[in-house]
Amino acid sequence: MLDVAREVGKGTKLPSSYEVAEVYLPKEYEAIQKWIGSLKTTWEERGVSIMCDGWSGPRRRHLVNFLVYSNRGTIFHKSIDATDVLSRTTDYYFGLMDKVVEEIGEQYIVQIIMDNEAAMKAAGKKHMEKRPHLYWTACAAQCIDLILEDIGEKTNVKAVLEKAKKVTRFICNYDWVVNYMKNYTDGRDLLRPVITRFATNFITLESLVGYKIGLKDMFNSTEWKATRYARMQGAKEVRDILESKDFWAKVADILKVQEPLVKILRLVDGDRKPTMGFIYEAMDRAKMAIQNDCRYYTEYWRIIDRQWAIQLHTDLHAEGKHFTLL
Repeated sequence: MLDVAREVGKGTKLPSSYEVAEVYLPKEYEAIQKWIGSLKTTWEERGVSIMCDGWSGPRRRHLVNFLVYSNRGTIFHKSIDATDVLSRTTDYYFGLMDKVVEEIGEQYIVQIIMDNEAAMKAAGKKHMEKRPHLYWTACAAQCIDLILEDIGEKTNVKAVLEKAKKVTRFICNYDWVVNYMKNYTDGRDLLRPVITRFATNFITLESLVGYKIGLKDMFNSTEWKATRYARMQGAKEVRDILESKDFWAKVADILKVQEPLVKILRLVDGDRKPTMGFIYEAMDRAKMAIQNDCRYYTEYWRIIDRQWAIQLHTDLHAEGKHFTLL
């Protein structure tokens, strides 16, 4: 609105705060409600998914967001501030979801996708008991994230990740070192934003491999050795890590396991198209890729299968795969 007023030029009278709050905002709300109403024709044909996600912000406020997904797109339904709720139990979440199901319309809903928090999972299963035609489904992205977390807890993997963190921590702790490093990384940062918490491990290793030659050249350069940072505690250990053939070999092995899983994570975390019909096939391909590239693939298969069986092994996903293959 302000951009339009600026384009019109001087003399344009802007709406008052009263007009914005009491006239234009209600009109906009009414227009959005009409648009949502128009979507319900497709809801009747294909159904919708209710997405429920618990989220805590920097001010420690706990919000529970509800969204409605259909083939026409995703709409925000409402947000509940649960900060002051002393005990967010199964019954509490069940009550929230039960009310949302009634607000949206039970006849439209195919599944409820929820956070993998224990109380939410129990509430989802309770919903399936009350409404047998509804499915509770765990968040696929969080399931893959938990698989990556479990892999990262393996003793041999954890040791490599700790060494990688020592490298990135030392570099990122000093602004001068970060800026100096960019002379060897084409001006790029070592780390970049990631999809989820435990995908950070993969991105860290991938970045180190991508800048392997540059980082080794940096820590071996005459200019670097003349700086005070080269004499700081931890600098020699970082250089030794970067010069270790064993470290780089193990990094390569870990990436062969993590990369196929991160591809699935990017698939399910995107919003280009529904992924339910593809996720089973994607996981099968990921497991085959791990088998082909990893000598001890059965250890990783057990980790994958354990989380998969708990979180995403459902009739709904199996049917999705079946119809995708038709």
